[in-house]
Amino acid sequence: MNQKKLFARIVAFSLIVVFALVTQAVLSQQSAEELYQAALFKKEAEGDLNAAVQLFQKIVSTFSENRAIAAKAELQIGLCYEKLGLKQARDAFQRVVEKYPEQTDTVAAARERLTVLARAQTLIEKAGGDLRIRKVSGLSAGNISPDGRWFSNMDDTGDLFLMEVGTGSKRRLTNSASWEKGDYVGSFGSIISPDSKRVAYYWGRDWITSDLKIINMDGTGERTLFSSANASANAGVEIWPWDWTPDGQFILGLATKKGEPSRIVLVSVSDGAIRVVKNLGSVRPERLKISPDGRWIAYDAPQTEDTGKHDIFLLSVDGSREIPLIKHPADDCLMDWTPGGDWILFSSDRTGSGDAWIVPVEDGKARGEPALVKRDFGRVSSITGVVPMGFAQDGSFYYTVRSDLADVYIAVLDPEKAKVSTPAKNVAQRFEGTNCYPAWSPDGKYLAYTSERQPGGLKSTALCLLTVDTGEYRELFPDLRNMFRMSWFPDGESVLVVQSLVVSGGIHRVNVKTAGVRTLVTDGSGFHSPRCTPDGKKVLYEDDSWQDRVFRIMSYDVESGQKKEIYRSSQQIIRMDISPDGKWLAFLEWADSALKVMPPDGGQPRVLYKFEGDWSTSVAWSPDGKYIYFTRGSNGKMGRQELWRIPSAGGEPVRFDLAADGSMENLDIHPDGRRIAFDSARPGRDVWVMENFLPKRKDD
Repeated sequence: MNQKKLFARIVAFSLIVVFALVTQAVLSQQSAEELYQAALFKKEAEGDLNAAVQLFQKIVSTFSENRAIAAKAELQIGLCYEKLGLKQARDAFQRVVEKYPEQTDTVAAARERLTVLARAQTLIEKAGGDLRIRKVSGLSAGNISPDGRWFSNMDDTGDLFLMEVGTGSKRRLTNSASWEKGDYVGSFGSIISPDSKRVAYYWGRDWITSDLKIINMDGTGERTLFSSANASANAGVEIWPWDWTPDGQFILGLATKKGEPSRIVLVSVSDGAIRVVKNLGSVRPERLKISPDGRWIAYDAPQTEDTGKHDIFLLSVDGSREIPLIKHPADDCLMDWTPGGDWILFSSDRTGSGDAWIVPVEDGKARGEPALVKRDFGRVSSITGVVPMGFAQDGSFYYTVRSDLADVYIAVLDPEKAKVSTPAKNVAQRFEGTNCYPAWSPDGKYLAYTSERQPGGLKSTALCLLTVDTGEYRELFPDLRNMFRMSWFPDGESVLVVQSLVVSGGIHRVNVKTAGVRTLVTDGSGFHSPRCTPDGKKVLYEDDSWQDRVFRIMSYDVESGQKKEIYRSSQQIIRMDISPDGKWLAFLEWADSALKVMPPDGGQPRVLYKFEGDWSTSVAWSPDGKYIYFTRGSNGKMGRQELWRIPSAGGEPVRFDLAADGSMENLDIHPDGRRIAFDSARPGRDVWVMENFLPKRKDD
């Protein structure tokens, strides 16, 4: 072999070796990145932190030569451990700092977490011997007076009342509430003045309009400062009171009106004049509070329209300056100013749980880093979580813990004997307490239901699909917020859901394989109970207009998009369902407290059953069309619901031995006629006080 051929072969072999090495490196790079993304999916989308840790650890051991991705994996291990509340988090962050000094961005992130953990531990050790939390009996919600003597809130009748903290004695301040007329004081909608002599409160009227009122603590001197019924530029505007200025001359409020930007306002106590401090656009703060010196308004606001996470801002009372106080990737929600105004108390999930933190404030700015005061305090939320009630002057902080829980249940019926053969069982596999609106697929294979996740954010609700016979479980996250009132489309490949009006209401069709969304209806005032006819050609739904006192059943043609009204009432139509043969529509009408049936194209309804002294919250046809199932209060008590059935042709109703403490809603009967799905909500509210946790003031 001549030298040229030998040289050529050596070069060719070398190229093959180099190519193989490069190819292997590329494949390794791809494998490491793919594994990292899979681990992130486990951590962030599925919430399975232990499985995510295992994958991240595999990256560290298998791809140690890829130092950039190994360092990121070590950091993620620490973040997972931190969310799990494990001490190993500190060790993982320390390994990032010591093993990967050249990975500057990742090391900086690890150092930040180590600083947070160290600061949190210092605060816990400092407060551990002094912090005290105790339950306040005899009250479920409200706001506390600055002197710590009184709570104000709504009672069972809808009227405003005061309760004395020390004695538990109650005093009703108003006597004109009526649930039938829609007159009531707003829950959490009252605030006591700085001198503890007056109460400002939101008063709803006729289920449509509302007033901002004040009244003396002895029940005299009631005055209306503002009404949404005013024939002026502010007609239709609602003002929720959040705080008093320290001098008692103004009320800090949030002004809202459908289709218009929300506004932070100050309302004069003397003449009701309104001064706009800031236009917020589409932003809806969780809370507004004014500083004890009257100079600054603290409020929280969503970081973006697509997230439920908040930051906290300080706004000067004249509206001329605004300063971000807390800007962090976590969800940070305002609770209150401390009595001296040196600190702001807020909740944050930056450590992986909902904790209570304080940040020192001076002249509208943070003058130090936030400090942890109580782990596992809870997330601030008006729906489920912590609802702040306020500070007393001695530094005691009162708050309500709302533990409203809703879950999906399945029971097995014996239709012939009108009995329950298998008791109801909670079938929601994850995120217990946040699951609602069950619906059987047309073939009975799947049970779909919704599950609340990150409140307020895009994809805040999961669409869950449970194969009951096998236990197989799947989650989808359509690009919708706050999905509710769900039912299946006859094709078995999509469901109808309603999106809350708080966001942008409408009825949407969601593909259960792809999570793709097709919007059907958006023009309307309130949407409920979307039901598709068995042939898939029409969708029937409720459209509520409280403003006009018009409540309608509408029909939507799926092919043409045309809508028409088929029934109208002066009061709300609660729930409805279409018979299996598509010939009848059953619904509950509040106007005469009756269960009715009518043709789905319109016509004169026929009363099947009149409710006396109780009411129903759900209605569902049996698969054979012979019966209509409904719920009603047990012995006239709405706190306990029972299952009943009535022949669809008319006759006497029969009670099943199935009941729920709380609600029993969204009934749906399996195609086999025996299994029934429903959701049940159990309200729970307790008042607690946190004491001896604030740092000493500078002038103490």
